[in-house]
Amino acid sequence: MLKSATDLQTKTFDPLRWIVPRYLPEGLTVLGGKPKVGKSWMGLDIADGVAAGGECLGQTCEQGDVLALMLEDSDRRLQRRLTTMLGASKQKWPNITYATQWPRLTDGGLDWIREWIDSVRKARLIIIDILERIRQRTKHNDKQTQYSADYDALATLQELATEAQLSILVMHHQRKLGAEDLIETLSGTLGLGGAVDAVLILGKHAQFGKYLYGRGRDLEEFNISIKQNEQSRWQVLGPMSEEQASPERAQIIAVLARADKPMTTKEISEAVGGKYPNIKQLLSKLHFDGQVERITTGLYKLPEPQQGLNLGEPPF
Repeated sequence: MLKSATDLQTKTFDPLRWIVPRYLPEGLTVLGGKPKVGKSWMGLDIADGVAAGGECLGQTCEQGDVLALMLEDSDRRLQRRLTTMLGASKQKWPNITYATQWPRLTDGGLDWIREWIDSVRKARLIIIDILERIRQRTKHNDKQTQYSADYDALATLQELATEAQLSILVMHHQRKLGAEDLIETLSGTLGLGGAVDAVLILGKHAQFGKYLYGRGRDLEEFNISIKQNEQSRWQVLGPMSEEQASPERAQIIAVLARADKPMTTKEISEAVGGKYPNIKQLLSKLHFDGQVERITTGLYKLPEPQQGLNLGEPPF
């Protein structure tokens, strides 16, 4: 449909809605992370914050109806997790509508989501844990089909989120290989990143603990250090520093520290499980910052520790 920029000039829009202020806007967001890193715990934390109109990640959430599709969980596991978070003796748990089974989007699942939106007073958040359980099945050896499936599934959800002015938060796995750009670590094809409004990455730094990284069309880029408290609720500790924000840098330094000789870029990339071009770029940055020493083109080692001057015994 063709539109006019002249009409657009005077058109007014509702302000952007924040489901979790600063961290989760309306629209479609993918939350990526490796298995067991805590994605489901974060989904439940956000669900409770919105359903109860309480706090999440240090921010006060506007109350609204929540649908949680916890497709890798059972009723028993969900009860155990919510008991940990909320306490068994709490007078009343928030009214989170949930399901542990749901048809794929192409098999009626999208229609079921629409029916839920129409059935509640204030639909505000839909959580899908995990993407693989609701998108169309494809042949693993057909890359074009896989790209289309990735894009179509998320594009359909993005259109629905925009239309209903709510947030759809989809959990997804990270691949094992690292990357300088954290968004490139999402499993699957480039179709994933192209169809969403924002991407969140829940990760774990070998030295500095867990972090939450975010970037999107309406989301200002952030990278924060977080941890779970005794109730497994997520707490924000503060912003990550530049050196904390890149676990791949720490991996490279650790590999060189274990080596008994200089290593080539190829050897380092294989050791850390990263793409050669990304590791090559990271090594250049590390060399520029003085954290690694370049012996010759493509050959690196850690700098020798500086020895202090031996001044001998004091004369008094």
